Amino acid sequence: MADLLIRNCDAETKRALAVRAAQNGRSQQAEALAILREALLDEPKSWVDLVIENSRSVGGMEFEPPRRHASRLTAVEL
Repeated sequence: MADLLIRNCDAETKRALAVRAAQNGRSQQAEALAILREALLDEPKSWVDLVIENSRSVGGMEFEPPRRHASRLTAVEL
């Protein structure tokens, strides 16, 4: 495994990492690694995938189909 050194980390960020690590029962190193994995290795989801995923969590959703308007263009006789 490779090592990663993060320089110039401000005190507030380090404190937030320590709090989050404690909340998740991990070391700061394990928490930072989990954050990186989540941010970089998960496949990005489209908004459609997010809607489908969220609708499943609430038992589904129903949508009204879009209303179709009569064509505004008419044929021109020559």
